[in-house]
Amino acid sequence: MLRATAPCWFPPGFPEAKKVAEEAALEAPEFPLPSHQPAQSFGLRVPQMHNQASAFVDIQAEPQNRGPAVPPAWPKMGTEACYFPAQRGSACCLPAAPRLTERPSGVRIAAPRKRKTIAQSSRPCLVTGYTDAKRTRVASSSQRSSGSKVGRQPGKTRNRSGMACKTTTTISSKRIVRRPSLPSLKKPILLRRSGCQVPTVIRRGYLQLFTEECLKFCASKQEAEEKALNEEKVAYDCSPNKNRYLNVVLNTLKRLKGLTPSSMPGLSRAALYSRLQEFLLTQDQLKENGYPFPHPERPGGAVLFTGQGKEPGDSSCRVCCRCGTEYLVSSSGRCVRDQLCYYHWGRVRSSQVAGGRVSQYTCCAAAPGSVGCQVAKQHVRDGRKESLDGFVETFKKELSRDAYPGIYALDCEMCYTTHGLELTRVTVVDADMRVVYDTFVKPDNEIVDYNTRFSGVTEADVAKTSITLPQVQAILLSFFSAQTILIGHSLESDLLALKLIHSTVVDTAVLFPHYLGFPYKRSLRNLAADYLGQIIQDSQDGHNSSEDANACLQLVMWKVRQRAQIQPRQRSASPSALACP
Repeated sequence: MLRATAPCWFPPGFPEAKKVAEEAALEAPEFPLPSHQPAQSFGLRVPQMHNQASAFVDIQAEPQNRGPAVPPAWPKMGTEACYFPAQRGSACCLPAAPRLTERPSGVRIAAPRKRKTIAQSSRPCLVTGYTDAKRTRVASSSQRSSGSKVGRQPGKTRNRSGMACKTTTTISSKRIVRRPSLPSLKKPILLRRSGCQVPTVIRRGYLQLFTEECLKFCASKQEAEEKALNEEKVAYDCSPNKNRYLNVVLNTLKRLKGLTPSSMPGLSRAALYSRLQEFLLTQDQLKENGYPFPHPERPGGAVLFTGQGKEPGDSSCRVCCRCGTEYLVSSSGRCVRDQLCYYHWGRVRSSQVAGGRVSQYTCCAAAPGSVGCQVAKQHVRDGRKESLDGFVETFKKELSRDAYPGIYALDCEMCYTTHGLELTRVTVVDADMRVVYDTFVKPDNEIVDYNTRFSGVTEADVAKTSITLPQVQAILLSFFSAQTILIGHSLESDLLALKLIHSTVVDTAVLFPHYLGFPYKRSLRNLAADYLGQIIQDSQDGHNSSEDANACLQLVMWKVRQRAQIQPRQRSASPSALACP
């Protein structure tokens, strides 16, 4: 605020009072602002002295919008003194206000006793500076974006004031994407069938592992890729789900890596054959487990020493092997009446619970004696131990000194016919876990139930084959001799289905006995999970005979390796080794 004074006093409403007020407003100076601050609009209120009340004159200075504000020069102060009339017996003396030579164009004088509110304009210098800075930033960003497209521009060093320094800089080269110099390899096409749960990513991963192993022994790269692709295709075709696929490809990878049983370090096939001699079943064990022996009087016949089937008194009466119900059959073996068969496909297992033990079926957890959880169209029977005709026996063969009789794993699948269980598929695997013989077999009698849940054989598999049981026996006799070691799980059931008499066998059901002892036997699925860490027989489509045969062979090799680790310890701890010389 700047108070303006008058040289004399006039009563209110006198014309001279208004004239003095205008002259005082003209003589009011403008205060300059520092040079580093932008000019701002400000207002002055000049009081007009009266006797009883005073009116204020509002002065609004409007800055020029043509550029930055220039502060006006201060006029020279006069030495004149202005006297006010004595108020309440006192007087004051103030220096006279400076007089401006020219009236500024941006000054507005309000009428006395009236106050007008005048909106202040925005700061032109600040707006101008902000607009210029914004334009500068936009220009710099456009330069950077355009520079990134063409290439990186050479950088410039700047000082604190923001000015570019006059220094030389090294111009960097354009950025180039570094690509590895590898030959372009075309990905092999993996055919995918509908309904399979094996992801393509997993298949490509194992295909790459197969290729890496095949490159170690194949003559050319193309041959290795073709062999790896064939191995993966075989594993994929025989795997209905992901778990089965993983088991098959792991076994294939072990075989390709040279970790097969026959290629154990320092162990040849002949040495492996001699190691397996201690695991062969004795004559008593063969008789106890129901293996067939040649009939002493009837050629082509077989005899069982234990568990031989007893035919009922009435030849037309049969007992169902699934539900235990008696039913009548005709001379051809067909059921006389159509009866539904309610049965449990699982076994009875006893488990420990709070307060004792409880027995229940593994298929549906029902108690023994309950109604079956599965339904079949008619009753069936086993019949293998009742039909003991048409058997063949392996014979001895002369071998060279370097040759050995051979080691094979065997597994068979059966289905129910009007005369009982008959052979529908046979698979033979050698010591290198390679399938040497695998075929479907057409039964001699009419098929009643394909038993697909366990056999994995369907009607289409049997319909497309014409191989019969006598043909299979002839082929197996060319493979086997009396000295050949056959490996299997509960191999007596397979030999009864093949109608083959052979006594040089290794049975994994006997080699890994049940903790309750005979006649209890552990399943092949549990043995593979406990000792091999593999999951087999995990598909609703049924078992795979080649997978079961490989599992039996691996279990026997696990036993051989375990025995090889125990024998050196026993020799080192023997009394002869500890005796003093």
